[in-house]
Amino acid sequence: MDIKVICNGKPVGTLFEGDQSKGLKEYVFEYLAFKESDIYSLYNSISLSMPSSQRIYVSKLYLHPFFDSFLPEGYLFEILKDLINKREGKVDDFAMLGYLAPGIEGRVSFEGESLPVPTNISLEDIITNDTWDTFRELLYMFLQKNAISGVQPKTIAVIKDKTSLDFKEFIVKTYGDEYPNLVENEYFCMKTIEKIGVKIPKIYMSENKRFLVIEKFIYDEKGYLGFEEVGSILGRRRYDKYEGSYEQIAKAIKKLSTDTLKDLETYYKMIVLNFLIKNGDAHNKNFGFLYKSDMSYIWLAPAYDVVCTTVYIKDDKPALFLGGTKRWVSKKELVEFGLKYCALEEKTAIEIFNNCQQALAESIDDIKSYIKQNKNFQEIGNRIIKEWEHSLNQT
Repeated sequence: MDIKVICNGKPVGTLFEGDQSKGLKEYVFEYLAFKESDIYSLYNSISLSMPSSQRIYVSKLYLHPFFDSFLPEGYLFEILKDLINKREGKVDDFAMLGYLAPGIEGRVSFEGESLPVPTNISLEDIITNDTWDTFRELLYMFLQKNAISGVQPKTIAVIKDKTSLDFKEFIVKTYGDEYPNLVENEYFCMKTIEKIGVKIPKIYMSENKRFLVIEKFIYDEKGYLGFEEVGSILGRRRYDKYEGSYEQIAKAIKKLSTDTLKDLETYYKMIVLNFLIKNGDAHNKNFGFLYKSDMSYIWLAPAYDVVCTTVYIKDDKPALFLGGTKRWVSKKELVEFGLKYCALEEKTAIEIFNNCQQALAESIDDIKSYIKQNKNFQEIGNRIIKEWEHSLNQT
């Protein structure tokens, strides 16, 4: 099986299994033989990490990190694995990508006939009917479109925008018994990030707090934007998403961003708040870059997947290294990170840190008010408040 790859609406290359005569898997992506004038056109490049200036990319044992980034994890991975195993008699990452490929839409898509998707689903339907049965119905309705990462239960849903009448993809997240109130947890964490001027996607909490509905941020007024996870850019796959450091991400921003200083400041805000919030899952797949179709402008993607993880895992640690360690570092160390890796002056770094603490304090008040009306959130909400009040005491 070959997987034909399309970029900006036209075929640009093929992904296929290479020579496996020695018993080792090999995957090859080969660009088409473009005219000489198109070889260096970034418009034809499928990603920042795989420009068309190099025609052939070979990856031993595993899919290339960019293609790996389309594969699901956790709950969704297990459902797809069983389905593909029944159909094909075997399942591996290449087979899973082959199954999902026709349903993937974006700047990069894949050739093939995708199953028709319902066009009568509204945002209001999802928000007001947030049961487990509704989630499973959405999951199987849009199963072939679920090229999304993350271990918690989630699914893509295609919803009609009431204003533009266009169809857009949303991510619907829910949670299991092991992570109670995860929707409310993520909602308040994301809103805290937004308070300090960092962009987040449009998010909606369902009526019974069982779903968090998130609009995908891969569009602008002209169509699809390019998106690539930091993990892919750094050559990492979903299995090694916890490897590396926050310093390496800062270096990637310096190398790739069009507006470097602006994005480094935004990244510093993200890091400070992830540490204050106690998000132990800010790994390589949870940062990314957006770019214009011709890669003429590249910028840091909005913040996403921000959660206070220490309310579920008491001794949880940061996902990546900072300053050579995986621990919740001090204000002094975070400020030093801002100076050394984010091109900030000391006064600015301290001011941003203080603003992040202020945003956290405001969110604590928001949670306290929310608990009064939503007693089911009391236990987890009070745990979050305790964690965040500890962060406010950092000097």
